[in-house]
Amino acid sequence: MDSSDQADRISNLPDVLLVLIISCLSFKECVQTCALSKRWRSVYLETRNVSFKETDFWSPSVDVNPIRNALGRIVFVDYVRRWVARIHDQPIDTFGISISYPKTYLDLIESLIAFAVGKKVKNLVLDFSNQTWRNFHDVKNQDLVVKIPQSVYDLTSLESLKVGACMDFDPAKLSNLGKLKSVSFAWMALKNPEPLLKTSRIESLSMNDCWGLDFEMVSGDMREVAIKNCDFFLNCTFDLPRVDILKYSGDILRFEFDKMNTIISEVEFDFRVLDKKNDESNDSNTAEGGMLCHLLNNLLDNGGRSATTLTVCPFLLKVCL
Repeated sequence: MDSSDQADRISNLPDVLLVLIISCLSFKECVQTCALSKRWRSVYLETRNVSFKETDFWSPSVDVNPIRNALGRIVFVDYVRRWVARIHDQPIDTFGISISYPKTYLDLIESLIAFAVGKKVKNLVLDFSNQTWRNFHDVKNQDLVVKIPQSVYDLTSLESLKVGACMDFDPAKLSNLGKLKSVSFAWMALKNPEPLLKTSRIESLSMNDCWGLDFEMVSGDMREVAIKNCDFFLNCTFDLPRVDILKYSGDILRFEFDKMNTIISEVEFDFRVLDKKNDESNDSNTAEGGMLCHLLNNLLDNGGRSATTLTVCPFLLKVCL
């Protein structure tokens, strides 16, 4: 059987099966299927997983030219408006919008969030971060212009939520969402997450380049916790009796471990940011080596706990050995 016959067999499948197939693809790949034939131009619109990322609409090299960059954003926004206008009764499970410099498009963003809420999506991504940001120090208050509406905090269908670069975000307002299992926060001030994290249903927590953290303990029944380049105070205590995956990247703190699994499947520590700061200071490396040894001894409870897979950065090995 040649390739053309195989292609025909796929095209001859009923629409309901084609929709299941394309819903397993990324949204970018799903959109590309519309080039296959006239029939696929209507089928791809029925995908249940929708993700609008401006970076999918032009190559990074376009950012070098401000005029071409602006034209690319206009094309992107126009496509988003036209796509949403075509959608009527079909269900949507996953909806995402990722756009930098959102100030110009606040009306569009508001309408897209309302669209997602109206569809009662299960998975929602609202990301307004900028690719030029290297760490949270690059983020200015005036860069954060999108405020999450109350309708999102009240969206009882949510199972997964990712929020990036939003203003006045209040994770405590998510505490009443009974189906919410996975949360991810990035590029914004993060305060008072304890009421949310202490709910037994949250299984996955991710924090990336957050600041203003007014808590010194990460606790809850999460199975997976990933923290990257966040601005904690000097101490951080982990109270995670069910954790199976623990990943930390950033500055060294005085870590303490309270209730933890006896066997943790995967642990990863990355302190390479310190390697860039302290190449020349032996005294600093000695002090940090002591803190990192304390970290490992505390995590493993002096032999009382173990990690199936332990991944560490070269900096940790350098200062500990």
